[in-house]
Amino acid sequence: MKSEQQTVRVWVNGSVYSPADPFATAVLLDGATVAWVGSDDAARAMAGADVTPGDLRAAVVTPAFVAHHRVDGPRELPRAEHGYGAVELLSSDPDALDAATREVRADGLHALPILVRRARDTEQLDPSALPSPALGFDAAPFGDPAALADAAREHLVACTRAGLQAVLVLPPSGDGASEGGPSGDGSSEEGSTGGAPSDEGSAGTAGPDAASSSGDPRVDALLDAADAAVQELGGRAFHARGHRIVGVERLSEAQCERLAGLAITVSCEPGRAPLRDLSRAGVPVTLMTDAPNPWTAVKAALEAPDEHLRTSARAAFLALTRGVWRAHRGGTPLAGQLAPGAEATLAVWDAESVMVQQAQGTGASWSTDPRARTPVLPALDDSRLPRCEATVVAGSLVSGVEPRP
Repeated sequence: MKSEQQTVRVWVNGSVYSPADPFATAVLLDGATVAWVGSDDAARAMAGADVTPGDLRAAVVTPAFVAHHRVDGPRELPRAEHGYGAVELLSSDPDALDAATREVRADGLHALPILVRRARDTEQLDPSALPSPALGFDAAPFGDPAALADAAREHLVACTRAGLQAVLVLPPSGDGASEGGPSGDGSSEEGSTGGAPSDEGSAGTAGPDAASSSGDPRVDALLDAADAAVQELGGRAFHARGHRIVGVERLSEAQCERLAGLAITVSCEPGRAPLRDLSRAGVPVTLMTDAPNPWTAVKAALEAPDEHLRTSARAAFLALTRGVWRAHRGGTPLAGQLAPGAEATLAVWDAESVMVQQAQGTGASWSTDPRARTPVLPALDDSRLPRCEATVVAGSLVSGVEPRP
């Protein structure tokens, strides 16, 4: 049950994941805002004598995860009790999207709804009638790459001119049209946005295919559409909208470079896309999961079967928190972080231990030496994954029990 916001709270004796202080053991919350992070003694002094500290008892405090959920699929909605603070929702059914949005908000979480509906020209669009400043495009009905490229170009141009972010949605592998799928002219109306993402425990089965030098031809079609839109609109106008491709799997190095040049954000399931190559090319990446424990997604990215699919625990975690907020238009710069001035949306975790974990074969993105002051996360090589003890959204307890004195 959602609690009333308290004016000032201070939690001590924990491990607080924060870019402001990598060795923070305490966090001070002032209403809906993170006021300060740092040492226990300093936190007590700043809170004042009238504030009783809550003892974290060595628990780990992190920004809450952001889930990705296809409403048209059969899976249950992610919950606050799982450590999620927000849910990105995609659907081509406005009524289903609205119902899911209401349910997510009733659970105390932020809802990030995206309606999937093809746009052919700006005159068809009324941004004020959409649930968010974004509009999805379903690539599934198009079996012919040329038809896909043409339809995606129309959508990108219409969205850019209307001030909207275009979210180009690829179906999961084996679903919808693909290079071996049914052919068509893409003239059908909007269909399903594809099946729900699979469990991260089996995500690695896509394995070495994603590391192939041959990328998905549907991605080539979308990139061709983006190139054509840039030629028509200009790079500055196109890049300003922060367009995205959701559901990416196989990518070649050349496709990664093209994505970077077009400033397109990629969203993918861990273990299905070449995260190492995307990182080297400088492509913004978000990871997608609606699993009951979001740490399974971090673990899947860290321990993927092929090194091209791997990334560090920290990069995967950021792609499931801060990265998602950055990919959404209208978000604040500090969203998805625990830093002074940021919204107090966080989760408290019971974890066996903490450490800096770098994926094998990906190269060191940052040092694991404590002197490098790299923030630590729960260790994922332990016998069990972290368990969520409490979730706070905008300063309000929405699940679990707050740390007691």
